[in-house]
Amino acid sequence: MRSFLIKISFLIAFFLVAVLAIEVFLRNVSNNYSLKYQQIERQKNNIEVLLFGDSHCLYGLNPKYFHQQAFNLSNVSQTVYFDQLLFNQYVDRLPKLKQVVFCIEYTNLSQRDNTGEDGWRKFFYARFMHLKVPNINPLDPRNHLIVLTQKPYKIRDLIKRYVKTKSILDCDINGWGNNYSKDKRIQPDKVAAERAKIQEDGLTDFTRNALRIQEMIDHCKQKGIQVVIVSMPQTRVYEHYLNPKKLAKIVRTCQSFEQKNPGVAYYLNLFADPRFSDEDFYDADHLNDQGAIKSSKIVDEFLQKISK
Repeated sequence: MRSFLIKISFLIAFFLVAVLAIEVFLRNVSNNYSLKYQQIERQKNNIEVLLFGDSHCLYGLNPKYFHQQAFNLSNVSQTVYFDQLLFNQYVDRLPKLKQVVFCIEYTNLSQRDNTGEDGWRKFFYARFMHLKVPNINPLDPRNHLIVLTQKPYKIRDLIKRYVKTKSILDCDINGWGNNYSKDKRIQPDKVAAERAKIQEDGLTDFTRNALRIQEMIDHCKQKGIQVVIVSMPQTRVYEHYLNPKKLAKIVRTCQSFEQKNPGVAYYLNLFADPRFSDEDFYDADHLNDQGAIKSSKIVDEFLQKISK
């Protein structure tokens, strides 16, 4: 019996040490959230253009190709809910801010709060970007241990990646996602149907997220900041699998922001822009580094045009 208890105690101690080691790793290794927070704080006095959105913006708009100093504050699966939290945190702290870009894709307007990957991402926004996230339960143990926010296989993959590359970062110091290289391109037709199926939530009620966007536009109007809503490019094969009625409603909703806020809000629709080919995409709906240069220059040209 005594031998059994010793073995159990050893296993428990080993488990606790392992959890502690992983916790220290997650707290101290630089990730997209912590890097973006550090860099926007360093650059805040010079930023003129701020970019918001999900992975399409993260990988598709590279601040390096903007004439004004820009910063990409988007992230993978970032919802309009988090866009607004980030917007509220920074819009009044960037003295040179002139223009704000919101990337609105097929999923953004219909997304609900606190679902899917929001389950763990909200804790990363709170801990690493110092956001006050209202829908976090103060009694949730994930407020105190990051290791509890991640599934074991994800932690394993992060550790393996760090051991191999000495980094788990997917973005540069300007916030642009720099790991979707054209050399690693995935054929769009091989993944388009699956990606469209995963992203389809079957919802067409945009009321809540449209209101959030309008609230941000109203704030920008008071500060003399221009707002540009951009729908990023997608491949034709990916569009084939989308709900055409929902897609049309997204476009109409984005156009309505421009119509209701003349001289303040503008809409740039690149969904089916013929200037993009499959070679510009990393997969069915994300641009690669080559496509990002093209889209960044197009958006920058649009920003310059409306600022005159």
